[in-house]
Amino acid sequence: MNRVWRLLFIACMVLVLLASSVMAGCAKPAPTPTVTEIKIGAIHPLTGGLARDGAFLKNGIDLAVAEINAAGGIKSLGGAKLVVSHGDSQGKAEIAQSEAERLIQEGAVALLGCYQSPATFNATMISEREKVPFVITVAVANNITERGFKYTFRIQPNQTAMAKGAAEGLKALREASGQPLETVVYLHEDSLFGTGCADWFGKFAPDYGIKVLEDIPYSLKGLTDVTPELSRVKALNPDVLLETGYLGDGILITRTAAEMKLPVKAIFGIASGAFSTPQFIDEVGSLANYIFDANYHYNALDSRAQAVLARYKSKYAEDMPTHAALAYSAVYVLADAIERAKSDDPEAIRDALATADYKDHFWPYLGPIRFDETGECSTARSIVMQVQNGEILQVLPKEYAQAEAIYPMPPWEER
Repeated sequence: MNRVWRLLFIACMVLVLLASSVMAGCAKPAPTPTVTEIKIGAIHPLTGGLARDGAFLKNGIDLAVAEINAAGGIKSLGGAKLVVSHGDSQGKAEIAQSEAERLIQEGAVALLGCYQSPATFNATMISEREKVPFVITVAVANNITERGFKYTFRIQPNQTAMAKGAAEGLKALREASGQPLETVVYLHEDSLFGTGCADWFGKFAPDYGIKVLEDIPYSLKGLTDVTPELSRVKALNPDVLLETGYLGDGILITRTAAEMKLPVKAIFGIASGAFSTPQFIDEVGSLANYIFDANYHYNALDSRAQAVLARYKSKYAEDMPTHAALAYSAVYVLADAIERAKSDDPEAIRDALATADYKDHFWPYLGPIRFDETGECSTARSIVMQVQNGEILQVLPKEYAQAEAIYPMPPWEER
């Protein structure tokens, strides 16, 4: 009898299990959460001495976000909209770091920034630790991407590319003009940005027949007078003054050089935050004429670039500087990665960035925006510009030239 009960019990259990399986098969799967917003963070100097530059970058980001959302958002996620939160680095590396932490804690799945190399160096440490992708808007220092990080990506040329492009440009000027261009003095701000550019140029210079007579750093903190530095340049009497800095110091250096009638054949910026911006020309007027800059720059011959510049000016009532255009492009590269990832998961976005092949850009690069294993854009390069008649014109390489380079520059009093 016990054996019969046992058999009946087993049969009942089998029936229960079968019924459960049938019910499970009929049950509807749990709905996938709908993504309606994708939060991204941006960190730039919105107050302090570089607030004007930070505002340009913020505007470039906001313009791109508005355009992407108006065009239907992230289509692979049902039209999810990008929502950007702006953090203020105040121009300080430690604050950029804390802002990165705050934005990630508030739900940002990717970060953009930071304009200054020291600030970007610190902020990218946080994104790496938290495994959140970081697309650099502007920051040139090589060491940002030399730490084996997997979550940092840079679309602009780095210090190596900037310095090499400048050396190539100076050699081309010498050959085209037949005029002496053998000695330079390098004047630069003293952070990772300026110092790194100067170091790299010093490495390339001998290969291009250029001698660096002296490297003169200056601090941005409380900078109101560069007469001592330019007096040293005048005493060394180089063919060309090289300069790396930002907008405010670039304006000060140019005005002081004109007052001193600095006897150089050219002023030549390398990654300058001043010399290839409309705001520099607005500030110094005709003194800007004939000044060169080897820098990142949109391809002015590309109709897409001209259309973006026109939309920026329509929205913000001022010209779009190149660093604002880089911030604009950084948003589009990030949005393309999110679109291809079909996810707002930071890991998936990071993987999509690593395989980017972004062709719809307006930069004079050697191909689509692609990233190597360090996160550098493998196709990026700098371009040489010169201010002529109050306009920033591409002069080198030849395939992007809007005008012939003028070297040597006329005397200051003839401007």
